[in-house]
Amino acid sequence: MVTGFVVMLLVAVLCAVYFSVKMEQVSEADARTYEIYDRHYVFITDDAEKEFWNEVYAAAVEEGKKENVYVERLGEDLNVNYQTEDLLRIANNSSVDGIIFCGEDNEETVSLINEAVGKGIAVVSLRQDIEDSQRQCFVGVNSYDLGLEYGKQILELTELEQIQHPRICILADDTMAESKQNLITFAIQDSFSEARQGEEDLPEIEVRKIDTAEAFSAEEAIRDIFIDNRNLPDIMVCLNSVYTQCAYQAAVDYNRVGEVKILGYYTTDAILDAVEKQIIYSTVQVDTEEMGIQSIRALTEYHESGYTSSYVPISTMIIGGREAAALLQKSEVEDAGN
Repeated sequence: MVTGFVVMLLVAVLCAVYFSVKMEQVSEADARTYEIYDRHYVFITDDAEKEFWNEVYAAAVEEGKKENVYVERLGEDLNVNYQTEDLLRIANNSSVDGIIFCGEDNEETVSLINEAVGKGIAVVSLRQDIEDSQRQCFVGVNSYDLGLEYGKQILELTELEQIQHPRICILADDTMAESKQNLITFAIQDSFSEARQGEEDLPEIEVRKIDTAEAFSAEEAIRDIFIDNRNLPDIMVCLNSVYTQCAYQAAVDYNRVGEVKILGYYTTDAILDAVEKQIIYSTVQVDTEEMGIQSIRALTEYHESGYTSSYVPISTMIIGGREAAALLQKSEVEDAGN
């Protein structure tokens, strides 16, 4: 009996030692699996321009790693398609440290952003400023400067095509603030006033608002413009990548290439290909990497010092046929290398 008791005790001790060693190994594995971050930021945008926002988000994630910040793409890969207002509400209830946001400028959005700020959550708005909110910083392209960029291209086109009084159609989504539309329009007019001193006639500019409620509303609205022979514009200005792609596709489908000059926005491979082929005259390239980096830096600066710049401008560049060809060639070389 004594011998049996000693054997059982020895087995129990060995089991306890074995279990302890295994638990320590599991704890070490868990420590390697999970990372601990200093802060948690969420990135909230709609799904309209996935390629554009994917680039911005990727840059934000890389910059966040430098600051030991976890940047979450809130709402991604969910079975339910949440509106940006819903995602803002989730972020507020989750008590995150910072919100990077691009969405519709409406009363609900303003209220939710103000609620977040009241809870001590820093908020940065991207591309479209939520002007009446208490957000800490706006990171994006100045509307007047963007209008001047388009104005230069329109002047170049009118001289090239010898169009004396161009009819210009600006495609903007129906959520864009009236002030932003006016700034872009004024900047185009100012470009003409400065370049053609002494001439009173300014270009005829129409802002065509596109309904964003339906998935195919942009395609339908832009198609309607191209089939209306009496009111066909000389120049079409697209203020996002979706409208740019819809416009050049409609120009091809309705045999309007060259008849309607398209000025685009952003630089996907498809847009660059259209610029190289001169289906699109030129497009505005926005530095998406800079946008992502600056949004993280603004939030970090606010957390560390209690303040940050209320506006951080993002650089743009006009891409014409030559530049588009060079960018496409560079992309092909990089793809071949990978």
